[in-house]
Amino acid sequence: MPFFIGILPPLHITNEISSFRKRWSYQEISPPHITIKAQGGLTEEKSWLPKIEKVCHDFPAFDLKLGAPATFGSKVLFSSVLSKEIVSLHLLLVDAIKPTVEEQKTYFEATDFIPHLTLAKQAGIHVNNQFHQMKQDADEKLGGFEPFRVHSIHLFCLNENEIYKPVLELPLRPLNKNVIY
Repeated sequence: MPFFIGILPPLHITNEISSFRKRWSYQEISPPHITIKAQGGLTEEKSWLPKIEKVCHDFPAFDLKLGAPATFGSKVLFSSVLSKEIVSLHLLLVDAIKPTVEEQKTYFEATDFIPHLTLAKQAGIHVNNQFHQMKQDADEKLGGFEPFRVHSIHLFCLNENEIYKPVLELPLRPLNKNVIY
């Protein structure tokens, strides 16, 4: 039962990205999200969950902006993520869960982490030359989202249909409350 931790954007952004994917007949394996912590170390017995809850309890809500569409080579089309806080939160989660160095490398974590929202992957595209056309379409239609505040993160789980779904919302510390140690 693979897990990962991510941010769900506001519904209007999610709907716009899902509509973009449908226009291109892209098969979604998860709702639009920003991965903060990939699968490494997130074992099925969930001994890591209290550690994640503690990190979230202490980490303040923050603002995030989706930037211009970009690509990882010719394999992944994504929206960049503009936020210093997301990197700090990622590093705290990696430190709390303690995935192996090999897992960190496999899932591009710690120093290899590049926050992004995947719009499409080459593997989910049915026509080879569509990737370049999708990138052009994304440049025109998905580059102007307003910043939004992140109040919580979500635990995603792979279901029986091989689709990742959010199964647990983990609230962050409200901005107006002080951390108590």
